[in-house]
Amino acid sequence: PWGDWQMLFTQKAMIFGQMVICFPVLVSMMHGALQSSDRRGVETAITLGVSIPRVAATMIWETRFPLLAAIIAGFSRIVTEVGCSMMVGGNIMGVTRNIPTAIAMESSKGAFAQGVALGIVLLSLALALNFF
Repeated sequence: PWGDWQMLFTQKAMIFGQMVICFPVLVSMMHGALQSSDRRGVETAITLGVSIPRVAATMIWETRFPLLAAIIAGFSRIVTEVGCSMMVGGNIMGVTRNIPTAIAMESSKGAFAQGVALGIVLLSLALALNFF
């Protein structure tokens, strides 16, 4: 069906594939964060007549650090994924090539210095985004 929808070897297909891969990680970690939060806050807010959107906003605020950890874990999963990008996006230079697929390609060609250099760039990018 990807070919019929004209999505095979496109950036849209890569984005969709990465979302499918990231979704279980995000959902499980966010569910755990929200389940471990103190339920008395929700019950108190509802008892005091606070609106449901405000209760949800308060719960998100109270669990912001575990939710941020879930987002970072999802981002890390996406950034390091090679298989999905290769399958649905290919490795077309200038169109669907990303850093993980370029690392795999350079390593398979035997250009290990280039692969390591790209790995350092990817690691630097991931660390910079996690710290800021």
